[in-house]
Amino acid sequence: MKDIKVIGIPFDFGQDHIGVRLAPHVLREANLIPRLQNIVKTEDLGDIIFPFKLVEAKKDKYIKHSLGAGLGTKAISDRLEEEDLSKSFLLNVGGDHGLGLGTIHGLLSHHPESVVVWADAHGDINTPETSPSGNFHGMPLAFLLGLSQHPHFGWIRRKLLPNKLIFFGPRDLDEGEKDIIARHNIQYYSSEDINRLGAKEVIEMALHKADPFGICPIHLSFDVDVFDQMDIDSTGTKVPYGPKLEELFLMGGVLAETGRLKSMDLVELNPQIGDAASVERSIALVLEFVEATLGQVFHAGKEKKPMPAMLEARTTSGRYL
Repeated sequence: MKDIKVIGIPFDFGQDHIGVRLAPHVLREANLIPRLQNIVKTEDLGDIIFPFKLVEAKKDKYIKHSLGAGLGTKAISDRLEEEDLSKSFLLNVGGDHGLGLGTIHGLLSHHPESVVVWADAHGDINTPETSPSGNFHGMPLAFLLGLSQHPHFGWIRRKLLPNKLIFFGPRDLDEGEKDIIARHNIQYYSSEDINRLGAKEVIEMALHKADPFGICPIHLSFDVDVFDQMDIDSTGTKVPYGPKLEELFLMGGVLAETGRLKSMDLVELNPQIGDAASVERSIALVLEFVEATLGQVFHAGKEKKPMPAMLEARTTSGRYL
């Protein structure tokens, strides 16, 4: 890979917090692009503009904002299919995690054999029938795996294989999700597993199971609520008892060191949640993670950068001692 391409995806049809649509703009304002340009040539491709306007306050039988979610994820998939990614790392900046249906579906057109690491406090694998909330951001994986059908998602023509999916850091699953994960034998490593075994051991073990020959491209779909709720404020569905910060940063580094990490979603940052100081801290943490991970993508095997200052301060202050 020679460069980074950044696409903003202000997709918010997966839930009811409209602030997530502001994240691409806010992260650009916080110097996301210049920080990436310090690593390697970076091209900002702007935002995906959704070619429709909807007023849809109620859900259909099972899915809130189902028409917007269906049309929106199709627009995302179509846009990514068109992009030349042969020599580029793709960073998709959302937006809520419902957009993962569109990004991964589009990326499968480039790399059908991709392994997906889904870093999230939640499973996002409910079917419309098992979802307690009706929020689409809790369903994208069910559609990607071909477990659900719905008229507004009839455009889906590719599937992610269950053995190519790795859950990293979940700790808040619905009963229906637990059943789906068990029935399809999907790899699942909770935050407790990660803190006990270590992110390096977990990722290496998981990748070996998903890709024994070490040849498949990897996509990281990173929901910022995978961070412990003590570490991030500005996201809509915070959950306690998350992975330690150093384990999450290590996860990004281990994926980068494979040389096969080709793309990443960054989702669920909501700058309308929390006071000004909380929002600033949340943005700073997210930028630190992206910069650290992509820095290692493009410098794998070279001298490693020192631990990010924010992470070092937190780990030496007693947060994880």
